[in-house]
Amino acid sequence: MLPVPTVSYLATFTGRDESSFTTFADQALIQSTLLFSTVTKLQDYPADEDGELLAINAILEMADRLYLDQPHASTKASPYQSETIASYSYSKTSAASKAREGVHTGLFWWDLAVDELTRAERSLVASGSVAAFEDGVADNSDGTRFVLTPVDTATVAWLGMDDNVELRPRPKLG
Repeated sequence: MLPVPTVSYLATFTGRDESSFTTFADQALIQSTLLFSTVTKLQDYPADEDGELLAINAILEMADRLYLDQPHASTKASPYQSETIASYSYSKTSAASKAREGVHTGLFWWDLAVDELTRAERSLVASGSVAAFEDGVADNSDGTRFVLTPVDTATVAWLGMDDNVELRPRPKLG
């Protein structure tokens, strides 16, 4: 796991006095560091100064969110995690649960650091969507590449054709 920042770092990052933090701040820092290490697959801070500062800011921002959300933990743990107002429905999820799933949390430093520092060869966050299209690429007769739609894929399979056949005219880009 990455080295855990101190409460004095958290106080400087948030602009609040260090004495205003309870003992839970240490736990929030540990949880945030572990979450960052798990999501990015980093075992050490980046060697360059900017990368290290980006990682530390991300950890401090998530720790602050965990710290501020802690008094409301019992409400967040209730079974009522979605709400409907008129025709609008939404789910109430925490930044930590979004981070665990690899989606943007709405926390600026966290999202930026995860996007920039995630080790692509070891993490689902950076490479999860690319693999979905590897088998769905075909070439038109003029050599332009396109992604096969479900209709194209079903037609190719049904007709027993290979992927390099032009199924319908494609618009030219550019």
